[in-house]
Amino acid sequence: MSCSSLVGRLRGRVFAHSLCSCFGCPYDAGALERCGSAWEYQHHSWLDLARNNKWRRLLDGSELRTMCLQLLLKDYPVLQTVQIDPLWEVLSALWDERRDTNHLAQTLHLENGYLLPALGPVLMRRLCVCPDWRNLGFVLALLGSTSRQFKSHRHWLRTHFLNYLLLMCMTEPGCFVRQPLYELLKELYERQFFERIDDWPSDFTAFEQAYQIINRYGDWLRYRGRISDWDIYACTLIQHCWPDEAWQRQNALALVGPPAPFERSPRQAKWVEAALKGHHRDRFAMGEWPDVPDSLPVEPAPVAAGFS
Repeated sequence: MSCSSLVGRLRGRVFAHSLCSCFGCPYDAGALERCGSAWEYQHHSWLDLARNNKWRRLLDGSELRTMCLQLLLKDYPVLQTVQIDPLWEVLSALWDERRDTNHLAQTLHLENGYLLPALGPVLMRRLCVCPDWRNLGFVLALLGSTSRQFKSHRHWLRTHFLNYLLLMCMTEPGCFVRQPLYELLKELYERQFFERIDDWPSDFTAFEQAYQIINRYGDWLRYRGRISDWDIYACTLIQHCWPDEAWQRQNALALVGPPAPFERSPRQAKWVEAALKGHHRDRFAMGEWPDVPDSLPVEPAPVAAGFS
């Protein structure tokens, strides 16, 4: 996948975000250049800095030279998770190869070898119970399919995909790449690689407005001590208890009095913790299936009430 591709540049931006986390520096071109140059000097001073000075351009999606990339992967193995994310294969099939993702969706499975639920909506609730970047590739593989086998999965995503995407973009790395991600998905949507998605924003301005509505609701929950920050717990909680129209009529910005200390609602916390437990257990994958007995049962998982 060339970095000149929209998919390659998106992957480059996500890699740059993860690299900033490894270096412990802000998501900023100047900071990344300083930390990257310091890493080269301290650990690999024999590298030719003049020919390999791309640090500032990483945030725009540029890629490092192969030798430098290999050394970074050796020093920071966690970066390998970005490189092997199935998301890039799915997006490349849709954007670069201009074809559906049936061949990828058909290889979706659980790493622990348990069988997937036969009913599409049940599978989708398990796959999407927590808005997590790591599952986005699997979700898009189903959304970009055309086979009747996945018709019920696509129907479920028609209603739920936008909120899932918005909440996933509240956390890292989605919050840093939400515009290029949206622009790429918008192009695919307009070229009819995806079926209809309810309330799909017509441009990034509309997408950002929807994003800010959720962000204000997060501020409202944080002020009342229900969440501490934007993390997978907060996103799962909001997906579960997204406000109805009554809340929309309230002024979420009218935060009066001192903020409440962080204290999880026992009822909501119990549900979210069960959802997170199931999410961490259900490691989805695509590609070659594990070698397991045919009689292995479907593993039970909590069903999200209010997330149908």
